[in-house]
Amino acid sequence: MRRAIIAACLVLAVGTGMAHHSPANFDLDVTDFAVTGTIASVSFRNPHSVIELQVESPDGAATQWYVEFSSVNLLLRRGWDLDRIQAGDTVTCVGNASNSGDPEMYMWTIRLEDGTEFGR
Repeated sequence: MRRAIIAACLVLAVGTGMAHHSPANFDLDVTDFAVTGTIASVSFRNPHSVIELQVESPDGAATQWYVEFSSVNLLLRRGWDLDRIQAGDTVTCVGNASNSGDPEMYMWTIRLEDGTEFGR
């Protein structure tokens, strides 16, 4: 019984530790990388919120971008109005692009279609 409890605790500790990760996979030298597209989905959650953004290239091809950003509590403390960021909205996300070249980024600022910005 004791071994089962210890094993369960270890599994929970590893799972929690893996949930929050380093920003090392993003290019921290480039902070003004911008992508504009339509929000396919948005999830405000901890430890990082996520937007799936449909971005259309000049040739008309669509690419799904994975946009990661801060936790709910931090966003609210920074004055973000989460109700203003909805699926179907066209937005510009500004932040750090992926080091790998994959369509993903860590966002610091979001610009809504009406010009409203939420950021650091």
